[in-house]
Amino acid sequence: MQSLRCVRLLARPTAGTPSALARPAYRISTPQTIATSRAFSLLSPRRPQLLPSSCHAVSSSTTPSAITAADGTLLDLFPKISSHPSLASSQVRCGPRDTFSPSHRVRKRRHGFLARLRTRGGRKILMRRKLKGRQALTH
Repeated sequence: MQSLRCVRLLARPTAGTPSALARPAYRISTPQTIATSRAFSLLSPRRPQLLPSSCHAVSSSTTPSAITAADGTLLDLFPKISSHPSLASSQVRCGPRDTFSPSHRVRKRRHGFLARLRTRGGRKILMRRKLKGRQALTH
């Protein structure tokens, strides 16, 4: 109840000041100010990259197409796994990905104690870890 009274007092303009009627008592930040104040993004690529301004330090033995980009964006230091001509037609299954989001439920479902008990191989893993003296048998 105390918090509701405080909110009401903040929202209520005072009668003595005319400027209090013209502007709200609290300030709401717009999405534009939030977006411009952030210096990083979760959507940024997670591969090592060069800034276009630091490209002049690279030796002249590399090709210019590997260093510069037409739109001036960040450049990759290492080529992608599937960029080699021999891998062009094959499916790359273990390349770098941006999709890792750890989930404790999924980890426990796949590697947990009950999952180990369900299969014969899992029971063997539990037995080996118990004989070795592990404190934690599974996740």
